[in-house]
Amino acid sequence: MVRVSNRARMIGVAGVSLAIGLVAGVGLDRAWAAPRAKPAPAHYSRYQKLDVFARALAIVEQYYVRPVNGEKLMQAALRGLVSELDPHTSFLAPDEARLLREDIEGAFGGVGMVVILGRESDGKTYLEVRDVIPDAPAWKAGVRVGNRITRIEGKPVAQYSDLQQAIVEIRGEPGTGIRVTIEDVEEGTQRTLELVRAVIDPPAVEVRYLGEGIGVLRLRDFPEDAAKEIREGVATLRREAKADGLAGAVLDLRDNGGGLLDEAIGIVDTFVAEGPIVRTRGRLGALIDEARARRAGTETDLPLVVLVNKASASASEIVAGALQDHHRALIIGERTYGKGSVQAPFELDDGSLLKLTTALYYTPADRLIQASGITPDVHVGVPKGEDALPTGDSRPEVVPERGNPRHLEPEDFGRETPPRIDEGEALRAAADDLQMRAAVQHLQAITALEPAKRRDKPSAKP
Repeated sequence: MVRVSNRARMIGVAGVSLAIGLVAGVGLDRAWAAPRAKPAPAHYSRYQKLDVFARALAIVEQYYVRPVNGEKLMQAALRGLVSELDPHTSFLAPDEARLLREDIEGAFGGVGMVVILGRESDGKTYLEVRDVIPDAPAWKAGVRVGNRITRIEGKPVAQYSDLQQAIVEIRGEPGTGIRVTIEDVEEGTQRTLELVRAVIDPPAVEVRYLGEGIGVLRLRDFPEDAAKEIREGVATLRREAKADGLAGAVLDLRDNGGGLLDEAIGIVDTFVAEGPIVRTRGRLGALIDEARARRAGTETDLPLVVLVNKASASASEIVAGALQDHHRALIIGERTYGKGSVQAPFELDDGSLLKLTTALYYTPADRLIQASGITPDVHVGVPKGEDALPTGDSRPEVVPERGNPRHLEPEDFGRETPPRIDEGEALRAAADDLQMRAAVQHLQAITALEPAKRRDKPSAKP
């Protein structure tokens, strides 16, 4: 028997980064129910295919040189089945499915580090620490961004088949211990830490007032209540700005790999008064759903800038794309990851999970996010060397969606999808003068954000 979970569809992007106490990149949509399956054609028989598989399994169990684990063989077969599909369709064994459910619920036993899988030139793998949750066990033990985890319980990271397996090993019941070896690359030191797992339940939004009426709202991912925390964060910035008044806010979505679609919609609704926010289309581009903004409680007058980078994915791209199409915010940074597909989770009887791509997301102007990403209004990378202009790659280890050989190719199914022009006449004229290009991009973005432009809402066409 297959059960469709009673929660919501996934819109995160696994593999950009995972957290030992957080996940950036595994999330949920608001409609967790999968589409109703159509009846198979009369001539179709899946049992004939299953007979072939059952025969092969019986031969392996009977004749292989050593005894085999039938359960692991079945799980490997299911992984092989979905490996023929897109990279976000996957089979999760019971332990992996439990990890995903914990991330969705937002609080679980961990040590509070966001990590990615790194690899040295000689092939040696490690976990690179990309973020540490304040006051979590790792933070208290002195782990900082840029450190590397080289061993877990004495075993090299290379012995784990993938990042997910390493995370499963480090997480566990609060109050239990885990031993990790930490390498500080800058200092050239290495130490082994005994960390005691704790319940990790950090706030979704970090609020920082910079002064002169400007504040920052950093969103790590899109868990439950993220939209509420954004609204509360705006209120906090207004209080801290005091007499200066809140002149503008920066919504930082860098390295944010996704989360709950409902929260992404709620965040856009916080800043956009009316009109479409995101469309979901299924096979042959058929419209499945459209989320729209509601006017009540909208922050329509607060100047807004959104920061994105290569690792901004899924729900982050929905937010950035909607605010861009509504001319509501200036998007600054790098072209985003390009993960615009919907995954519906089907629960299997043994606690495992089949995560299946069922639809694609489109921005309010009907731009397809899948494999295209969101192109910023102003491109800014990271500095490469002293006094260098910020044009470098912020996450060279991240291969974007369009770089995956199994990615779903963009299709418009005959509809006119409004293009996002990267190079206009003015930018071409600026040529390789990076400072002139930045000036042109800023002027174009300021023009797009004029009140008259704001009233030119994207159409609500199906």
